[in-house]
Amino acid sequence: MACASYLTRREGRYYLQVRLGRTPARLLGKQLYRVSLRTSNYREARIRLSEHLGWIHRMNDSVDYVSLFQKNVRQLETYLQQQWPITSEQLQARQNFEELLKNLNRRALAANCDPSMLEPEYHGLFNIFVQQNVEAETYLRQQEKMEAYERGRKDVLHTHAQTSVPPSFLRGRSVRGTARPEAHVSLSWPDPTIGHGPEVHGARQPAFDHAAPEPVLREPEPIAPVFDEPPSPAPASAPATSPEPDLVPEPEPVSFSKALEEYLEQDIARGGNADARSVVKLIVQFLIDIMDDPVVAEFDGDRAAKLDRVLPDIPNRRNVPREHAGTLAGRYRYAQKHGWDDLTRLTEARLRNGYHNALSKFFGWLIERGYYPHPKPVFKHVSNDNLVSLPRDSFDDSEIEKIFSQPLFTGCLSDKRIWQPGKYFIQSHLYWGYLLLLLTGLRPGELGQLELNDIVEKDGIHYLYLRGFDPAKGRVAKKDVKRYKTPSSQRVIPLHPLILDLGLLERIEELKQIGCPYLFPEWEPYLKPDGEIRWGQPITKSWQHLKEKLGITRSEVTLYSTRHWFADLIDNTDLKDTTRKRLMGHSRKSDIPARYGGKNRLTTRDLLRFEQAASPALDAITPVLLEAKEKADAGELVVLKPWLQERNWSEYYQEKMIV
Repeated sequence: MACASYLTRREGRYYLQVRLGRTPARLLGKQLYRVSLRTSNYREARIRLSEHLGWIHRMNDSVDYVSLFQKNVRQLETYLQQQWPITSEQLQARQNFEELLKNLNRRALAANCDPSMLEPEYHGLFNIFVQQNVEAETYLRQQEKMEAYERGRKDVLHTHAQTSVPPSFLRGRSVRGTARPEAHVSLSWPDPTIGHGPEVHGARQPAFDHAAPEPVLREPEPIAPVFDEPPSPAPASAPATSPEPDLVPEPEPVSFSKALEEYLEQDIARGGNADARSVVKLIVQFLIDIMDDPVVAEFDGDRAAKLDRVLPDIPNRRNVPREHAGTLAGRYRYAQKHGWDDLTRLTEARLRNGYHNALSKFFGWLIERGYYPHPKPVFKHVSNDNLVSLPRDSFDDSEIEKIFSQPLFTGCLSDKRIWQPGKYFIQSHLYWGYLLLLLTGLRPGELGQLELNDIVEKDGIHYLYLRGFDPAKGRVAKKDVKRYKTPSSQRVIPLHPLILDLGLLERIEELKQIGCPYLFPEWEPYLKPDGEIRWGQPITKSWQHLKEKLGITRSEVTLYSTRHWFADLIDNTDLKDTTRKRLMGHSRKSDIPARYGGKNRLTTRDLLRFEQAASPALDAITPVLLEAKEKADAGELVVLKPWLQERNWSEYYQEKMIV
């Protein structure tokens, strides 16, 4: 029999599989929606499929997030009007819709798109909908237990009827001269009243004493018809029988896809690291795709070893067609089908520090949750064909001079053509981004979140405070806390005098005057398909163009090399290693003495040495940068400040200001 559209079958069970429209696919972070219909019966699968297709097609017709959640609200209202009781097919579709809405809601919140702002009734309707599903599931399970109990009861009654004496044999006992004492024994269930005969001279005689005299035969009484009826209920005074034990249903098997969703939700709720979470999601999704979403409890050591052997055969993205490069499974299958010509393998560090560690972390969580009953698997296989990692290097002096002699820093053509020479002086977010990366050692992802209040002056020294929120203003909502790579990334860095000389404080004052609390309101972060925000996107994209323009071909040089250059600058001073770790945002867990004392600011001695830090590259770029600033102040260059106009702000910060 041909399989209906949108139905697929794997390992005997049917799945709904449909390609998502652009809007739900962007929000969910995947093009294909696949969910189990929890049946191996084709006819039942078709019924369950029909219960899903209505809301799936309506979601696919959405043109934006607003229309998507409006359609979801209409669907919730439709479900809430269903008559009680609902069928198991309806409940299964409702539960899949509930899970999909949870994912949509979580990712929408991560994208700063609160569904309740789009549809105020959404959360109220959704909560009622969830409660209905819980009560319907409880009712259906109770019905299944009652039906199982009734089936068992009928089987017992049938067995009882089969072992009872037939009516014709009972009637035969009363025929005169034909009954024999031993024929009086009943084959029915034991009767507690049988066991004592009549009293003779005050003593009880055994009921089946064959030595007793023959009984006196009396006239037979009229024989009433005998029917095999179920036993009548016991009288009220009779002791209550023990109740039938409840049938405890076995827990539903947990698949890896369900476990992954639960893990991600918990990690987000407890404020886990987004980068680490994305690696776990990536590699567990590979397991799901390659092994057809197995049940966690059935994933034994042999299957774990098979996965371990497969991991080194995943290629990196280079030369993999775009339609196959979106997932690890797509890249793996492409390499298996087309061979390794023009393809390169992952690095050993990516396997060990990334995927092996992520799988170990995820399986540890599965064991803690009680989902995985086997010993924790060990992932360690690396092929000799996997690449070695390139050590990152810092910029050399000539490369620094090339970067900061570009038109962005000396005079450009326009705010859109910053790499072409011209008469305009524009200290944009990219202008300050490159400078702060070089002179503070910031990570690219730490730039876009900076606020005006993160620049603090104390005792004549200006500091850059990297912190989740300003504690001086009191508590803030969890969603408004800024995320950093590690807890040690929250640190305090003194600003180099060159940054102040170039006018960063002027930018801060002008933004305060127009009521903007953000240092770089024109900064547009990149929203990943799963809802995570990548803050370094604007400057890393800019660097790719600049690197090609400057002809920098060294593979070990990246934008992150500014951080290595800053570390070299510190190493050229007499600053203590403790101070170095504090400025770089490195962990000091293993350095017990460094965990005592003040954490916020450098000592006077360290500040003096930091300000006196010098290098040939810094000596070369300082006059170039200051000369351009002086020309702008003198009117020789036209100063443009597009960030002071709200229409030039990024969509992200425009929405933040509205909120």
